[in-house]
Amino acid sequence: MEYVVFDIETTGLDTENDRIVELGAIRIKDDEVVGEFNELINPGIEIPQIVTNINGITNEMVANEDYPGVVLIQFAKFIDGVDYLLGHNAIRFDYPFLMNEFRRNYVKSEEYNVKDTVRIARLKLRRQLRSYSLKSITEYYGIINREAHRALSDVYATYEIYKKLNQE
Repeated sequence: MEYVVFDIETTGLDTENDRIVELGAIRIKDDEVVGEFNELINPGIEIPQIVTNINGITNEMVANEDYPGVVLIQFAKFIDGVDYLLGHNAIRFDYPFLMNEFRRNYVKSEEYNVKDTVRIARLKLRRQLRSYSLKSITEYYGIINREAHRALSDVYATYEIYKKLNQE
């Protein structure tokens, strides 16, 4: 079994008008991390201050980074051949956003099966939490997410949550 845990940071919540500014992922094979992907992306549009206040990613940080098409081609290779993608709120946000960016940038990608730790937690931790946010679940399990709202840190937190949920 091989899968990729991924997370994105974006300029906002609108998949049509907003863009990805950071893409982080780890590739898991036989319960071991076998690869890591972490890239800032120049979105070609301004990052609003309200977004910078959340994730700490500034326009200056991405000014000299690759544009989405370049990074997405690399990411498509990174996820090629996996059994599924995994993310936190991935079904409602990250995966649709990612697929829209693939289309927008003319990057070929297959459709993937997606597992979502929000949905899994709602089933396995029924009525135990008020919120199924990444922060709430990491606190519930005592998982440290040192750089919350940065893609790779959120990816590792999601991976730890997934392992805990599989033990429930």
